[in-house]
Amino acid sequence: MLGDRRNGPQLAGVAAGCCWALLVVSCAGHAPGRDETTPAASRASAQVPATEGAAVVLVDLGTADAVATWTTVNDPVMGGRSTSRITFDDGLVFSGVLSLENNGGFASARSPQDPGLGRRAAGATSLGVQAQGDGKTYVMKVGVVDQPWSYIQRFRTEAGVSRRYDLPLGSFEPVGMRLDPAPDAPAVLDPSTIDQVSVYILDKQQGPFQITVGAIDAVTGAA
Repeated sequence: MLGDRRNGPQLAGVAAGCCWALLVVSCAGHAPGRDETTPAASRASAQVPATEGAAVVLVDLGTADAVATWTTVNDPVMGGRSTSRITFDDGLVFSGVLSLENNGGFASARSPQDPGLGRRAAGATSLGVQAQGDGKTYVMKVGVVDQPWSYIQRFRTEAGVSRRYDLPLGSFEPVGMRLDPAPDAPAVLDPSTIDQVSVYILDKQQGPFQITVGAIDAVTGAA
């Protein structure tokens, strides 16, 4: 018993040393090298350009604040009588009535200009539109930095079906301000120059229309 009492302090010292060693090892597991307080989403957001087979979101319309930055431009600017509006309901709801009166016949919803779109889309081979349509054909118009021309591509929607519409870059056509051919523009859209996206309805599709757009993305290679 006396021997046990004499060895008690030694055993306590060994135990304390072990605890201290475990504490050091545990702290070493959290050594600097990655900030554990940084959310994973924030770290991932640094990987901005599109990578092969991966979709990069260019425009997220999942909040009312994001939708509020968009505006409508309709044919009354040219004497027409078409009407449209933008509302939020789990995405950007673009709706209205297309009229052919007074040589009218178009309505559009447009994003604000943002050169960051091109930086995120760099290297992409196609754009994608996540949308629920009404069976009518819509036009994706892409504006480019410091140029008078734009690029357009049509996509026919499935009524009441929410899906992604893939728009290959090679199928975009260069157009001028009135959506007429732009022969001076490069034949192929350079995604790194994109600074605005818009959704149009035209092609004499008179009457009510509605499309809900949830997001627009860019993809490189096969998704």
